[in-house]
Amino acid sequence: MQDGQIVESILNGDLQAFELLVLKYQKQLYYIANGIVKNQQAAEDVVQDAFIKAYEKLDTLKNQSGFYAWIKRIVINMSLNHYDKNKWLVDVSTDDGEYDFFDTVAVDDNPEDKALKDELKGYIKLFVDALPDKLRLVLVLREVDDLSYEEISDMLNIPVGTVRSRLFNARQILKDRLIKQGLADGMYNEV
Repeated sequence: MQDGQIVESILNGDLQAFELLVLKYQKQLYYIANGIVKNQQAAEDVVQDAFIKAYEKLDTLKNQSGFYAWIKRIVINMSLNHYDKNKWLVDVSTDDGEYDFFDTVAVDDNPEDKALKDELKGYIKLFVDALPDKLRLVLVLREVDDLSYEEISDMLNIPVGTVRSRLFNARQILKDRLIKQGLADGMYNEV
């Protein structure tokens, strides 16, 4: 069932249909929120609050098939508000057994490469978390959520050129920090 059909069902009184949207999108929205607030519990709370807000305001959604883009915008705004209020709450652990974007760092499966991968993953997380908020947000939206430059531009209300610039700067900072740690000896020349 398409999002537009589900939204239409909800608006016509099928209140349980909203659970389909929650199940379909809660994990993706969690990763977006966690990338911004950097705290697992806070990210879960933000996503739950965003779903409640979306449910209460569902009748204001103009493009019913655009539910995901709409709720993603709600999650990003709520995450940014939460982060601004609670910058001191930082939780970079991912020991909850769930998917971790940083597991996509590619290396072979032998023990030495696994140890290197774990070390590299730790540094990347540390360096991403240390980025200025504006750079980190654009990087997370592009690399974790796989949004286009135009989608990020629309979502953050900034020009596409600014998105490209921030993404370039974020990648450059990460590259420089990885090189300084001896973890990227020129392998990121084309970043």
